[in-house]
Amino acid sequence: MAAESQPNARMYVAISTAMIGAIMFGIDCGNFGSVQGFGSFRDTWCLRSYGDATSCGDDATHGAASNARWLKDFVTPASSLLFAGAAAGSLLLGPPLAHRFGRRPCISAGAAVCLLGCLLTSYVTLRSDVVFFAGRFVTGFGIGVCTFALPLYNSEVSAPAVRGATGSMFQVNVVLGQLVASVVTYFNNDWRVGMLLPGIAGVAVALGVWLAPESPRYVMAKRGLEEGTLVLARVRAGSVGAEAAEVMEQLESEGSAGQVRWLDLVVGSEGHPSLRRRVLIACWLQFAQQFTGMNMVIMFSADVFKLMGFENPFGANIAFTALQVVGIVVGLALLDSQWGGRRIQLALVTATICPLLVLVGLSSQLGWSTRLELALLCLFAFVWQLAWGMIPWVYPSELFTMAERGRATSLAVFVQYAANAVLTVVVPELLDALGFAGTVWFFAAFNALNLVVIAACIKETKGVPLEEVPGLFAAPGAGAKPARPAGAPRAGASPAAGARVSV
Repeated sequence: MAAESQPNARMYVAISTAMIGAIMFGIDCGNFGSVQGFGSFRDTWCLRSYGDATSCGDDATHGAASNARWLKDFVTPASSLLFAGAAAGSLLLGPPLAHRFGRRPCISAGAAVCLLGCLLTSYVTLRSDVVFFAGRFVTGFGIGVCTFALPLYNSEVSAPAVRGATGSMFQVNVVLGQLVASVVTYFNNDWRVGMLLPGIAGVAVALGVWLAPESPRYVMAKRGLEEGTLVLARVRAGSVGAEAAEVMEQLESEGSAGQVRWLDLVVGSEGHPSLRRRVLIACWLQFAQQFTGMNMVIMFSADVFKLMGFENPFGANIAFTALQVVGIVVGLALLDSQWGGRRIQLALVTATICPLLVLVGLSSQLGWSTRLELALLCLFAFVWQLAWGMIPWVYPSELFTMAERGRATSLAVFVQYAANAVLTVVVPELLDALGFAGTVWFFAAFNALNLVVIAACIKETKGVPLEEVPGLFAAPGAGAKPARPAGAPRAGASPAAGARVSV
């Protein structure tokens, strides 16, 4: 049985090395929000074309945080281009690179492209808005390529017993990256260093990933059972023969079925019951994650904390990010435990953050203490990370068969970044039209909608073998449940007892 093969230290090292790419992504989510608060950054980019010393200054009422032209013509395009680039990279280049050359070359190439983009936004800008904007798109393109392959690599290298935990490492490292960005920008106010930070992490990813083994599944698919088994043995303790045989059986079975068409993801497929429904759920989770309110604070942190009344937004940002780290660690511990799970954590967290956002808006509207407002926002960050930080990345990787996974995952990641790009355009407009309190209430209302979707659509996949997950979403009588291989556990059994590694 596959359960005879267990994770070893080399498996954790391999996944941790690759996941530096998630730290790179986290830094890029957090660095620009902080850099906007640097006087040197506004002197370089705002004063020249978007305002004067007052409208590009620190004052919360009349300064850059309220400068509509600066926000709409520079900050919004610079923010949205990053995620537009990531959406393009995850859909156009990530899948063919990962499929043809392997997971490691895809991760490494994406990190190298990210470094190039960071250079264009820091030391090679030529003081040109066009170059800076192009650099943001290139940075995002590299991130999209890299982060498309990271969940694939993780799921293919991880032992079944720790699939959920290692999958959650992606978001753990994203939050660590945000913390790195907030701490470095707190102590170093050189905007060029702040913009280069993701590229520095990119160097570590581009080089370090070659020290880790290639995905055993990829090697087995391209070079056969014998070579794939040798690679699998490098990341397992104990006998790997049974697990390798199961992986090969699945590769042959689903290889004969072929990949689903892109059109099948939209209209469904007779041979893949509930595919359209599962695709919609995966895409909704990625879209909804962006509109819970968290990314508003992350991407516009300097302006948000100034609007809250903090003279030094960087200190408040460190506290906000540190609570996220604690939350993601606790959420990770709960995810595969008897007290947690995908569905229950999403439901309870969403039901909690909705009233918390209402209170944050009331605090701003009624002029409550800024310390109380920060405490509420930090509590929101902690609770949010218990579910929304990691589950939208983990859950889609469990929903699809191998024949579906490549294109369905690519589409879900595309939606993730496209929604981020939309958010960067929407938030300044909301802040301008509704103010800070009204914007926070908008996200509270969206979370109420999220709660309805979770109750109606999300099924619990904790402990369910991957090959049985699609059957959870099939309508009664719509088709037979996917066959379970000999020796695999029934639905609800521990994944360590025979679940296959996802692809």
